[in-house]
Amino acid sequence: MGSAKKSMGAAGVFNAIVCLLSIVTFVLYVMNATRAYYVDLNPVIAALLVVAIAAEVIVLALGRGKEGYALAIVSDVLRVAVPCCLAVAGVMFISARVESLAQVLGSNLELGNVEAHEAATQAVAVIVISLVTWLFSVIAAFLGHGKSAK
Repeated sequence: MGSAKKSMGAAGVFNAIVCLLSIVTFVLYVMNATRAYYVDLNPVIAALLVVAIAAEVIVLALGRGKEGYALAIVSDVLRVAVPCCLAVAGVMFISARVESLAQVLGSNLELGNVEAHEAATQAVAVIVISLVTWLFSVIAAFLGHGKSAK
């Protein structure tokens, strides 16, 4: 494992972390959007997260092989596309939850509703994980990919 980590470099490690965090974000989003309290899975958010995961997997695959000039351009474009997809998905999720979070956490209307409080807590967790994933993706986009970054 140590030699594989060395050959990946810092960019590869960050890209792998972003890929795993993106999968976690997607799973948590689907879990939150299909809860009894929300039931509002947005296909655009799901598609953006899937595109980000697919792009990250392609970046990881391109980083493992020999890169030509065209593949380096594709890798660079995908590394920029990932944070964009994650940012748009995160903003769309926040905009879908902001009113319900305010109602659940700031009023007495949902005071005894355990499902509402659990869904709101999970929504906050999705927002935090989404922000962390986006931050790591921005860092990964700016890291060089080994020998080709001079």
